[in-house]
Amino acid sequence: MEIAIFLVAVPNVMFAVDRRPLGEIDFFGYKGFDLAAIRSALPFHEGDLFPLASSKHSNDLKRQVREAVLKVIGRPPTDVTFDCCDSKQNVMVWIGLPGESYEPLAFNPTPAGNVRLPKVALSLCDDMEKALINAVMKGQSTEDDSEGYTLTDEPKARRAQLAIREYTLRNEALILQVLASSSHPRHRAVAAQMLGYARQSDEQVDALVRASLDADDEVRNNAVRALEVLAGAKPELAKRIPPEPFLRLLRSGAWLDHNMASLVLAALTNSREPKLLTLLRTDALDSLVEMARWRSHAEPALLMLGRMAGLSEDPLNKLIEAGQAETIISKLNRQRMPMCAVLSRLLAVTNR
Repeated sequence: MEIAIFLVAVPNVMFAVDRRPLGEIDFFGYKGFDLAAIRSALPFHEGDLFPLASSKHSNDLKRQVREAVLKVIGRPPTDVTFDCCDSKQNVMVWIGLPGESYEPLAFNPTPAGNVRLPKVALSLCDDMEKALINAVMKGQSTEDDSEGYTLTDEPKARRAQLAIREYTLRNEALILQVLASSSHPRHRAVAAQMLGYARQSDEQVDALVRASLDADDEVRNNAVRALEVLAGAKPELAKRIPPEPFLRLLRSGAWLDHNMASLVLAALTNSREPKLLTLLRTDALDSLVEMARWRSHAEPALLMLGRMAGLSEDPLNKLIEAGQAETIISKLNRQRMPMCAVLSRLLAVTNR
C-alpha cells in the first residue's frame, strides 16, 4: 500500500517562505462556543496574505490569537498550529479551544534515567530526516508501509530508512531501554522513531503504546506514527493496540495529538469491529465530528464516522473524495445508538 508521506508542521520553516494566502482556519475542542464570534476576533482571516506584514514571526501571531480568543471566551486557546500547505498550497491554521469536547491530557511521568543513545543512532535519524525532506522537495513523496515500517520510494531516503532498520535490529534492547527510562526527550524521540523499524512483537507494540502518552510532543508523534503504520499494515498486530490512549489524545488540546490519534484509530477500524465502533461513538463522537469538518486532514475522522454509520467502503470513499462531510455526518445522526450501548456508557460514567 502506498500513501503520501506525512510531515509534521514546522512553523519556523513555514515562516521563512514567501507570503501566501491563508487558505483555512479550522478549530477543535470548540463544543459550546460561538465559532463565528471567535473567527471575527482573530487578527487574520481566510484569504489574507500570510504571514501578515506587521507580524512575521509565528510566536507573535500565536500571542495575538491567544489574546483574541481570551477576549471572546475568557480563556486562552489550548493550541495554535500553523501548517503549510493545503491542496492549493495555501497556509492552514488550527486553533484548539477549551470547550466541552476538550479534556486535559494527563501524560506519563517524565523518566529520570541517564541512559542515552550513542551519537551514531542520532546521526542515522538526522540523515533520514534530511533525506525525507529532500525527497518531498523533489516531489518523490510516496512510501510503502506494507511491511509495517515506512520505506520511501526515493532511493537516498530509502537507504537511510534501511540503515535505521539494520541498526534497530541489532540494538533493540538499548532502544527499548532509552524509550522507557531516558530523561532526555530527544533521545526518547529517536528511540520511538527507531522502534517503528524493530522486529514486530508484543513488546514493540506495548512500548510504543506507552510512549504515545509521553510528555514530549516529538516522542508522542513518533510513537503514534509508528503504531499507525503497524496497524494499517498488520491486522494481527492492530488487534494488540488498545484504543483508549488514542481516544484520550482525540480530546487533548493539541492539534498534532488529534491528527496522529485519528490515523491510528482509523487504521484500527479497518476491521469494523463493533465494540470499537461503539466505543468511538460513546467516547469520541464530538471530536470526530469537529475533525470531519476540517478542510484538510479530515479523512481519518470521516472514515470512522462512515464506518459507524454502516456505510460500505466504496460509497464511503466516494463521499469523502467528493467532500461530502455533512452527508456522512447526517447518515450517522439518523442512526439511533443501541440501548445497551447507552446503558453501558451511563454505567461507566457513574462508576468513575
